Amino acid sequence: MILAILKAQFLSMRLRPGTRKGSAIFSAITGLMFYAAFVFLGWMTMLFFSSGDQTPLFVRILSLGLPFVMLYWQLSPLISASFGASLDLQKLRAYPIPKSSLFIVEVMLRVTTCAELLLPLLGLTVGLLRNPMLGWRYSPLIIGGTVIFAATNVLLSAGTRSLLERLILRTKLRELLMILLVTIAVLPQILLATKIRKGTVLGLAPSQIVWPWAAIAHLVTGDSALLASVSALFWLGAAAVFSRWQFERTLKYDGASIRKPEREAKPDGVMEKFYRLPGRLLPDPLAAMVEKELRTYFRIPRFRLVYAMSCFFGVIVFLPMMRRGQQGFFRENALPVMCLYGLMMLGQISYWNAFGFDRSAVQGYFSWPVKFRDVLIAKNLTVWAMLAPQVLVVSVVCWIAKLGAGPGKIVEALFVVAVSSLYWFSLGNICSVRIPRAMNPDKMNQMTNKLQALTIFAAPFLLLPVVLAYWSRWFFESETIFVAVMAVAAIVGAIFYWVGLDSAVEAATGEKREKMLLELTKSDGPMSIT
Repeated sequence: MILAILKAQFLSMRLRPGTRKGSAIFSAITGLMFYAAFVFLGWMTMLFFSSGDQTPLFVRILSLGLPFVMLYWQLSPLISASFGASLDLQKLRAYPIPKSSLFIVEVMLRVTTCAELLLPLLGLTVGLLRNPMLGWRYSPLIIGGTVIFAATNVLLSAGTRSLLERLILRTKLRELLMILLVTIAVLPQILLATKIRKGTVLGLAPSQIVWPWAAIAHLVTGDSALLASVSALFWLGAAAVFSRWQFERTLKYDGASIRKPEREAKPDGVMEKFYRLPGRLLPDPLAAMVEKELRTYFRIPRFRLVYAMSCFFGVIVFLPMMRRGQQGFFRENALPVMCLYGLMMLGQISYWNAFGFDRSAVQGYFSWPVKFRDVLIAKNLTVWAMLAPQVLVVSVVCWIAKLGAGPGKIVEALFVVAVSSLYWFSLGNICSVRIPRAMNPDKMNQMTNKLQALTIFAAPFLLLPVVLAYWSRWFFESETIFVAVMAVAAIVGAIFYWVGLDSAVEAATGEKREKMLLELTKSDGPMSIT
């Protein structure tokens, strides 16, 4: 039965002549580069734990490090909006497949969520085996401990994913869930920013053997091995029970049957005024398409979640660099840097794949009396309309963190984001036409890795004009030169945007039209894979 599911998935993924070959090659190259970084991390881990001189510190170090590994393992899929491979249970419920078989496949697929973390664990295992104070005489404990730790996280990840996907569909809980996860993610940065002592940081991760990470730390180092084994196996069993319980609930869950209908917006409500604002500023049909895009995006839970994260996660990423000194580039320009980071986060569910949520409805753009050029411009203007509130929210966050968010910096951030978006939108329009992918608004596991990689690789080139402007201000110590360089960057960006727009329109109305429509009407097989 398991082999039949895998075979069906393979048949649904097979390449057709002339389609997806370039995307597959690009994904393979970027995937190799991504895992190469974790191979290096695993190698460094191996070298550290091979040192016999550091052996007395291993329990405390592992008790501090393994909780963050577990936290990353469980939360990184939500932060990156990608849950790896998973079964599409709605497509398999009609078949007489035993629940146990489905559960085994689902747990096996959880390895794809954070498979990169297996490389540092492998480095840890090899390092401890090479350690002269431990070595192969402790091999059963070392190998068994790392296997139990990995299995516990895989099972816990399966249960967490099932729970999160159900909660995401509940209107009253998804925003609360987002706030809770943001708080958990920001908490370590807040603790570090308060300059607490190193001993206090070590004390935050209890090394008592009753905790799952501490049990593994004691087990792999041979300290209180019997008691550590009992504790580790207890947590493994608890993760298995939790995972199976959540899987059973998801299997019986029908989100559409309990989902409450969207409330009609009040005519004088703030959001309704925001939706109708394009109609007062733009001519039809451009205004109508922008209003349609705004209403669509803010009715998608997944977009609202990523949009909220784009406003707050800049603090998580950049606060460690900003707390190292009172002065410096990142501290003086915290607001523009965080706003640019938010712009890049929005790309994967907006301008990089602008037609993803339209799916088969994209055929209407080729049938209605509208120009395809206006369609792309409307989608870009929609993202622009959401950038200004984002800058204001990030400004409040920077003001609370005392990172400098005066009126001048807010105007600067708006200008920098507007100029940078010209470059990002230009390339995004081309990608939306040439490598589109249908996205289900009710699922959180459909983010393409190639778009994530493309964002990373394109950033140095697309941000180069802005970087040159800031370098000029630093080198010449002149605001006038900064404004002049940014003005030139805006002119070049407008030209770049226009050329990219022409290229996207030509491809969509010509050779790429049929392939684009075909890709956007495809559905996943029995497994959803990103």
